[in-house]
This record gives sequence, C-alpha cells and structure tokens, in this order.
Amino acid sequence: MPYKLCAYGLSDMGLVRQNNEDVWGCLAEQHLYVLADGMGGHQAGEVAAKEAVVFLCSHVRKLLEQEANQELPLEEIVQLIGMAIEDTNQFVYELSLSSELLTGMGTTLCCLYFHDDYVVHAHVGDSRIYRLRNAKIEQLTQDHSLLREMRDRGQLGNDENGVLLYKNIITKAIGTEALVAPSVNLSLISPKDIYLLCSDGLSDLISKREIELILNQPHTVEEKVRSLIHAAKQKGGYDNITVVLVEVAEDDGKK
Repeated sequence: MPYKLCAYGLSDMGLVRQNNEDVWGCLAEQHLYVLADGMGGHQAGEVAAKEAVVFLCSHVRKLLEQEANQELPLEEIVQLIGMAIEDTNQFVYELSLSSELLTGMGTTLCCLYFHDDYVVHAHVGDSRIYRLRNAKIEQLTQDHSLLREMRDRGQLGNDENGVLLYKNIITKAIGTEALVAPSVNLSLISPKDIYLLCSDGLSDLISKREIELILNQPHTVEEKVRSLIHAAKQKGGYDNITVVLVEVAEDDGKK
C-alpha cells in the first residue's frame, strides 16, 4: 500500500468494573485492526469478545491468503470483510450454545482494514470508529442502538430520562442471533488521516470535541491513546475503556 501505518492500542479496566470485557487485536502485516466490547454474565462477555477478535483475525488472514495471487476489486474486498464478520457471528453464536455459562453472550465488534488507497470500516453494535482529517473529527459508524434509532425517528429529542433508559440497549451484536448484518463501508485514505476505534467506555464519557482536541495534539500515537483513556478515567471511568489509534503517513520515498 502507498502509506505507512503507525498504530497503538490499549485496553483499561476503568475505575469501577472488576474485570475487562473489552478486547482488541490486529494483523499488522495485513493492516487489520479489530475491537470488541463483550456482554454476558459469568464473564461470558469476556469470552465472546476474545473469541470474536481471535476468530475474525484468523479468518481474515485465511481469506486473504486464499486470494493472495489475485487483484481483488474493491467491492469484493468489502464483501470479504462483511463475510468474515458474518462467519465470526456464526462462530460466537454456536459457542454460546455449547455451555450454560455462555448462554446469551455477545459482543460488539468494529474493525478497519486498509487496502491500497482505501480503508474498509465495519461494525456491529455501538463500539465506534472515528476519523480525524484536516484537524476535524468525523464519526464513521452509526451506533446499532435503540437510542440512536429513536433519535433518528425524532422520538426522543433532548429527553435526558430517555437517554438514560435507552443508551445501553444495542439492536445488533455478534453472537446473540444466528445471523447478523454488519454495516460495512469504504473510504478513500488521505495522508495524515487518524483513525480511532473505541469502546463505549470512551465515547460515553468523552465528547467528539474532546477527542478531537486530544488527537490534534503534537504527540505520539501511544501518548494520544493514553491521553484519551486518562480523560475518560478523569470523568469517572465507569466502564472498561479501549482505544486503538491508527495514523496514516506517506511511505518512504513518496512526496
């Protein structure tokens, strides 16, 4: 690909939870970055998130290796990522049926896959992907949540009680049903883009504007990740907080 990627990820338990049900992973050579936020009792959420990330990474690697000698068109790349997420859902769903302790478990999932001049961004649930371009932040995903759907229909407005009631009800998750339809989109990459994957432990506490200010600081990728997590903990750290940051730079020899 015509760019270099500089990435760093970190998962923090936060200040309240007793275990961490967030998981992130990557295939650095294949330019894939994945984040999951699990749910379910008896630590089943942690199992769902871990298994989803491990399976998706392994599955994407296998699919890419099968197509290694072909130049896939962009639409097939998008289909490949979507199919890999659907297969991940089937795997986690079948795993949830294998033990009473895992019954009903599920996880959000979001991922970035960089290919040539493009990036595929995909998600299920309310873990988010943001992009900073020309110092301005944009949310690339739309939460699969009841809160977002009600706001889109104009049914909620600024009702704070409604926000508290519906904010944690997600309408899609990995592993809770036999089939899921992920949201998969494609964007053109620009030099100096910064892509952020995060669990709601960050996005529930830190506004887009606050994220934008931190990402615009002249710091390293690691320092920005740690600053974001610190900011969420300063506001209570009520949930697990996971952040994966990917910065795009022109490759050596390019001007």
